[in-house]
Amino acid sequence: RLRGGAGGAPGELLFQAWAPPLGFSTFEVKQLSPGDPWDPPRWPSGDPEPQIQNEHLRVLFDPDTGHLREIQNLAKGFSLPVFQSFYWYNASAGDALSSQASGAYIFRPNASVPTPVAKRAATRLLKVGRDPGGGPSGVGGSPDITDCPPQTALVQELHQNFSAWCSQVLRLRPGQPYLELEWTVGPIPVADGLGKEVISRFETPLRMAGRFYTDSNGRQVLQRRRDHRPTWNLSQSEPVAGNYYPVNTRIFIRDHKVQLTVLTDRSQGGSSVLDGSLELMVHRRLLNDDNRGVAEPLDEPGEDGRGLVVRGRHRLLLDTVAAAADEHRPQAQEMVTSPYVVLAPGPGPHLRQFSGLRRALPPNLHLLSLEPWGAGSLLLRLEHLFERGESQNGSQPVTLDLTTLFSAFTITSVREMALGGDVPLHSVSRLLWTTATGT
Repeated sequence: RLRGGAGGAPGELLFQAWAPPLGFSTFEVKQLSPGDPWDPPRWPSGDPEPQIQNEHLRVLFDPDTGHLREIQNLAKGFSLPVFQSFYWYNASAGDALSSQASGAYIFRPNASVPTPVAKRAATRLLKVGRDPGGGPSGVGGSPDITDCPPQTALVQELHQNFSAWCSQVLRLRPGQPYLELEWTVGPIPVADGLGKEVISRFETPLRMAGRFYTDSNGRQVLQRRRDHRPTWNLSQSEPVAGNYYPVNTRIFIRDHKVQLTVLTDRSQGGSSVLDGSLELMVHRRLLNDDNRGVAEPLDEPGEDGRGLVVRGRHRLLLDTVAAAADEHRPQAQEMVTSPYVVLAPGPGPHLRQFSGLRRALPPNLHLLSLEPWGAGSLLLRLEHLFERGESQNGSQPVTLDLTTLFSAFTITSVREMALGGDVPLHSVSRLLWTTATGT
């Protein structure tokens, strides 16, 4: 997906691409005719509710407010009301009792209820498909592409504009078992003298009893309980900040049947402040120093002096509790290790596609690293993506034949090392001690 930016490019180039495992694919782009920039029509008011759909999901929006309203899992035959919007917490400037302000190191809103960026979003529905000649509709004068059927659409999008500084695109592609939300926030206005900490919040009717889940270092998932600590009695004085946790790749809520998971493309703070909801911090702009050593407020002006603009992506998955890990594990790995896109002028290389593997790895196995490690040696790290017991199939052990796996070289010998790659495993001497449980 190539997007025009500040340089004045009028539109986007959209095509489906695929790269083989441990490899690359190349594509050549040529301009056939200048053409006129195409502006997709807005969704007319008063018409039936806008929606986007592929073979996995149907996503419904409120025709009056433009907000996300419901997600339907078509393969499993169930749905969940989901409301999503952007809010901002008023950053505390400190008070006479604690003089503690929100800042680079401290999150301390002065109220538990955030302010909505907007009660309604201006929306525009876009569905781009293929014309009979195989090209994308809308190119070369093709008419009315908003009626493109889901099974032929290259992409379906609903564009939301909440304010001059907050917008979002919700996107579905063929074969995509998740809803992609690409948000753009900033520059955050502070002319009113208020520092703002902006969140994306999802609200559902799920009954969670105060429990939600976040990952640790992109791997282990930990249960969190609102206003609770597992090893001591908590006296909660910060109902919002005291329930925020680091989210490296995922946060989810669930009841006994249904799980709603949000995957992140970067580490963010997240929580479930209200039962049935989850939220992620997407941007902050503050006007006071938190007295933690920086000696300046978190107020970066950017190149134009107006403040920073942040763009990011969330992936929203709706599935049963039993099957949720089978989707969020590989999808999270795909987000944090997405392919590099390299652009170069001139003719492409002679080799259009290459894979360093003779076959794809099993879906629950990930090649973590493959790097030179001395003359004639490579350091290979493989990791199992699933935790024990979280998936009926994915959590099972994996057997892999390394001797026939790689296409670019031949393995003549293997030596098992410690995880750091610096000590042979047989030479590792672990410290032993007795824990409180005696094991």
